[in-house]
Amino acid sequence: MDNSLKREKIAPGAYFSSVSDPRFKFNRITFGFLTPLRKERASLNALVPRALSDNNAEYPKMRDFNNYLASLYNAKCDFEVASIGDTQFLGLSINFMDDSYALHDEKITEQASKTLFDCIFRPVNDGETFLASTVELSKRMQIEAIESELNDKRTYAANQAKRIICEGEPAAVNPLGDVENTHAITPESIYKAHYELLNCAEIEIICVGCNDFSDALRIAKENFAAIKMEDRQPLSSKSECSPLKSATAEKTELLPLLNQSKMVLGFKTGGSVNNREALSLMSNLYGGTVSSKLFLNVRERLSLCYYCWSRVNKEKGVMFVACGVEEANIEKAKAEILTQLDNIKKGDFTDDDFNSSLLFEQNNIKTVNDNLGSLTWWYLTRIYIKAIKSPEEALADYENITREDLINAADSMTLDTVYVLSGEAGEESEDE
Repeated sequence: MDNSLKREKIAPGAYFSSVSDPRFKFNRITFGFLTPLRKERASLNALVPRALSDNNAEYPKMRDFNNYLASLYNAKCDFEVASIGDTQFLGLSINFMDDSYALHDEKITEQASKTLFDCIFRPVNDGETFLASTVELSKRMQIEAIESELNDKRTYAANQAKRIICEGEPAAVNPLGDVENTHAITPESIYKAHYELLNCAEIEIICVGCNDFSDALRIAKENFAAIKMEDRQPLSSKSECSPLKSATAEKTELLPLLNQSKMVLGFKTGGSVNNREALSLMSNLYGGTVSSKLFLNVRERLSLCYYCWSRVNKEKGVMFVACGVEEANIEKAKAEILTQLDNIKKGDFTDDDFNSSLLFEQNNIKTVNDNLGSLTWWYLTRIYIKAIKSPEEALADYENITREDLINAADSMTLDTVYVLSGEAGEESEDE
């Protein structure tokens, strides 16, 4: 089979994409809504795929729905809520074994595709509302997911820092929304939100696996034709680079019983990201690997922190540096983190450092093909940035990256925000 991406427009703002690779034995179909990330809509939108994932009009009871999936050689239906830059992604997926491995020639792809599209286009409802029991269960689970952020102090610190770094921008909004707005959701409001997403969100259907997905394409077209979506007017979903603050923002948040402080530094390009590949390699060299500047110097040589890494959000032109540090070492760690970035700006790194960063990135790209979920996300993000390439094709983009490109990428970064999560140790102190 040809493993290049095939892409077809099936309605205004709605596309069906598929990639077939004979190395897989399973398939994954993802139906994704992409919509501008807004605080007033995030909670409501996020609840839609959660409420759609457990049943449909054909199997209105969760038990019957799960039993049917089990009969399809243990197919799995799941959902995902995430952010891509300033965009909220709401996905519903089904994973299933390919027809060629069925014991009795069952048409698994056709049945699985129908099941997924039934969840989207024929959800369980009561007239013009979703069932109250479904909504209440989904609300409770979403609130638990929002509140559980505090249980992982690294994640909590990173997200709190992001909200300050991108303050006033859509990217600062939690894609799951917030507890208050989740509590306010009603069966009527989520029914309306689902209808609005079908009519106003950009839709990406992405299929990956060993199938040719012709059955899935046919069923998708039938569903879109049945509700006459020719007049769809989807809202454009795009991201803007985060503007640099006029002065570095500094915030310390106190969390009682926290033994190990967390510090997150946010750097910004302050403008468009012209060389995404160079930014990735620079971040790898700076703090993305165990041979990086931050790991070898801040953590190992000077023992200033328990962990220290960097990561780039290329859609926003932001680089995050996060570390776990004793409160007494916060200023020393901050100074050394800045020093190591300055060293890269000066070109103070070896060819071995450069090659190690490159090999790490190449290996990450090569492993994308190992997993259906990662392959789906790869093509989703490539579609989002309007630069559709297979992982193999993307590897070629790194062939001409030079030392000067990495120096320029580092030089584009300016410190924007310093966030510290600190606390007083107690008998029940945590060291996460």
